[in-house]
Amino acid sequence: MSMEHRGCQCGLAIALLVIWTTASGAEESPAGFDCVINPSQMVDLGSPESGQLREMLVDRGDRVKAGQVVAALDSRIEASDLAIASLRAETYTEVQLRKAAFENDRQTEERLAALVTSKAASVHDRDKATADADLSAWRVLKAKDEMQFHALELSRARIALDRRNIRSSIDGVVAARLSDPGEHIDDQPVLRIVKLDPLYVEAILPMRLFGRIKAGMSARVVPEIAQGSSLEASVILVDPMGDAGSGTFGARLELSNPDESIP
Repeated sequence: MSMEHRGCQCGLAIALLVIWTTASGAEESPAGFDCVINPSQMVDLGSPESGQLREMLVDRGDRVKAGQVVAALDSRIEASDLAIASLRAETYTEVQLRKAAFENDRQTEERLAALVTSKAASVHDRDKATADADLSAWRVLKAKDEMQFHALELSRARIALDRRNIRSSIDGVVAARLSDPGEHIDDQPVLRIVKLDPLYVEAILPMRLFGRIKAGMSARVVPEIAQGSSLEASVILVDPMGDAGSGTFGARLELSNPDESIP
């Protein structure tokens, strides 16, 4: 069995689905049914953070890639926090001071240990020097731990700054700008992105065809904006049950649109 669509347009466009059915003892004859074409994905992008929208980096009709920064919130505080965290993480003064103090205490301990042997220093002085050297060693470790902590703070500051950027979650086209620079962004979407390759053709069919339309079947689509040009599509989903009230069931077809010639 084959199917043919006629009169299709992207974005809730009215279309005519032509099913080729076989009557008993007769050749195949077409029967038409309404359908629509939609983007395969439609995403209203929001922000992971609240704040004032600083700039919009894309406009309606622009093509975007998944992960691309499309808008940004004011991030002066986060940028300042990152600079502070970077300075802390890259400053080794405390570790160097602690290492110098440890080396000095260690040398003092060694000298007093030699003097104790010759009775020129007391055991008490030697033990105190040993304790000071041990304490200095622990202070070196503490300074190194603090450096690791500052490195984690730096990583966190970078993430916080990056979260002020709004990125596209899909490859697609900007369908609408829903906010403008200067607005306070909280829960509302900023941009609408649609994926136009592939497109989805949504068809509503009578129950008499239930069980005859199956996933994997081929179809021919004639877009409304380009009458006479047929494109191949395939059934990817058929509702497992129909609607008793209307006596219909739904089917979805996938229509390849690599050059986005069907807008």
